[in-house]
Amino acid sequence: MDRESIVASIEPVFLPPRATLTQATPPAFLAPPLNRHANWRGLPDCCVANILIRLPVLDLFRLGYLFSPRWLHIWRAQPLYLHDSQFTTPPIPAGNVADAITNVLELHVGYGVQVVGGWGGGDGGGGNEVAAGADGEDPGVIVNRPGAAVAQAQGVVVGPSGVGADEGFVSDEDHDLYDLVSNDGIIQNGGYEIGRVHFFRVETTLWRPDHIGRWCAALQRGRARLVSLANLSIPGRPDLPPALLDCTSLLGLHVFFFTVEAFHFDSLVRLRELSLFCCDRGPGMIERALHPKSEILKLMIHGADLESIAVAAPRLRCLVMFHNQNQVGTVTVDNAIQFRDLYLYPMRPSRLIINRAPRLRRIACLDLFNTVLEIQGIVIQAGMVEQPPQMPSVRILNLRVNYTAMRDRVPREIEQILRSFPCVDTLEISRDDDVTSAEGLLQWNDEHIYEGDNFFHGLVSFNNHLRWIYLTNFRGGKYELALIKAILDKARALTLLKMVYSPGPGSLVTEDILNQLNTALEIFMLHTPNDAFRGNYVSIVAAWA
Repeated sequence: MDRESIVASIEPVFLPPRATLTQATPPAFLAPPLNRHANWRGLPDCCVANILIRLPVLDLFRLGYLFSPRWLHIWRAQPLYLHDSQFTTPPIPAGNVADAITNVLELHVGYGVQVVGGWGGGDGGGGNEVAAGADGEDPGVIVNRPGAAVAQAQGVVVGPSGVGADEGFVSDEDHDLYDLVSNDGIIQNGGYEIGRVHFFRVETTLWRPDHIGRWCAALQRGRARLVSLANLSIPGRPDLPPALLDCTSLLGLHVFFFTVEAFHFDSLVRLRELSLFCCDRGPGMIERALHPKSEILKLMIHGADLESIAVAAPRLRCLVMFHNQNQVGTVTVDNAIQFRDLYLYPMRPSRLIINRAPRLRRIACLDLFNTVLEIQGIVIQAGMVEQPPQMPSVRILNLRVNYTAMRDRVPREIEQILRSFPCVDTLEISRDDDVTSAEGLLQWNDEHIYEGDNFFHGLVSFNNHLRWIYLTNFRGGKYELALIKAILDKARALTLLKMVYSPGPGSLVTEDILNQLNTALEIFMLHTPNDAFRGNYVSIVAAWA
């Protein structure tokens, strides 16, 4: 895959910018105004602000004739959410997009963040905050030239830690970084800011090194909170721009196709979220990000060459590793008392060790055939005699299953895993292989091969908590139907069983297979001892991937 395709596949991970949502909204057909000469300049400030923050940048500056000094001041008083996708409708020449981004960013930031009407706030910097003049306008920005603003937007250059609790930074409730960014730096005591930059995302635009220098200088003055930057122009993977490391206000940093070194974290002391997409890492970079004294709450690694990973950061809450090149030897989670979400997809570590993670709530995906699960020094495996250690905090569990290799071991392995997670309410089982001729496609009259084996007996989750089960990559094999029957026999708390069909190269889910499955479940309903399923309290849903 080329770089543009990689970035396009990763973009859905992030929330879309507000103006992009406005672009996707169907057009509304309104009645013609009664007054063709409406007094736009007479709108109250709050109404003007609601209009400006919802308009894409180009549409915003096409209304340049409305940009009186008052309107420009209102626009600069709103935090800037700048995304290069906002420059695609209406389109401008691709070569002008980087210049347009530069001009819009510098126009909004001006000389930097300023506090108007209050005596505190910001992000604690304090020293660089100055109050605006009595008229409320920033003397360093030309506000009486709306035509110049239009020309700039179109791309025409018109001028030159502690261990344990989070110490008050994040409450015990779950918070996304976007909430932190939105709530950080709020001005109280009747004041507000102008020139603040919250999100700056350039992911599909070709740029030059001089653009980076001007962007980083403006981001530093605007005290940017989140930056996402893709290198689509410079060959190889250059070091992060030094000027970007001067943006000490950053809470989130997402970079594509750069080289990240361990010392880069020395200046980014407020960084809470770090995403590395197809980046080269310097020696000790991962260890520095997962160090016990690290302040990072979420770490995302894509397309890297990894070996073993040890999570020992008390503040870390989420670790995402996907599409990495080599198999990871061992993933160890130890003394991560705030850790909640672990994503290993489609990675298959040889061993997953969890020693102390009292708040861990999600594990995705655990390969039952290739990965050994060890909890508190005890290996969890089918047939073990001793009572397995339990982790009641885990609520969402994703399992990857190879039916061809495991055959009849599948339900027993799943049962033993679930004994360690008694409070799971969402279970996803993903098929990792194709239906072979030895297995064959399901038939409505297939025997219930696990009947009488007493699988899943006495599981706390099956009796009280497990509400939703998803069978992804479902391909209509006999072993899949057998597992469904074994689950429906005992899952008394179940309300939804959803099968997501995903035909593989060696199998094909046809209409006949769906009919066979439907008939098999209808007959099974008459014989199962599970009152919840027999009483139609369980919804069976089939969907295409």
